[in-house]
Amino acid sequence: MPRLVDKTVLIDDSDIDLFIQRRFLEVYDFSNELLLYKSADEALNWLKTINIDQAPDIIFLDLNMPEVDGFSFLKNFKELPDSIRSKTKIVVLTSSNSAKDRSQAFTYPNVIQFITKPLKQSDIEDLKKLINHNEFTGQANP
Repeated sequence: MPRLVDKTVLIDDSDIDLFIQRRFLEVYDFSNELLLYKSADEALNWLKTINIDQAPDIIFLDLNMPEVDGFSFLKNFKELPDSIRSKTKIVVLTSSNSAKDRSQAFTYPNVIQFITKPLKQSDIEDLKKLINHNEFTGQANP
């Protein structure tokens, strides 16, 4: 069975959440390659050094992290080269179920989905629909 995307990045400060999310995505054959980052700052530093061929297709981003939180990541992501931003889409995967957080996340054009943890099969099915119906180039509805 072919994978849904080539490269996925998980950004979460929790080892347990990273482990669970990674295993879940592996079980559902989501991605050919999974990269894990425990801080948004580390992920941003990596993104600043790569070229378009190395850019991830999807980033799963936690909002509630120490130092650089998910919203700071999103603000800094806007400063990355167009080539990276045009390829990479962001899925907010957070423990927050705040309508304000959801609304704010969708103000960033690369955010295509907002998921409240834990990641579920239905979330993957929704993402598959977004990706397979070429809605990938537009913004999902909040």
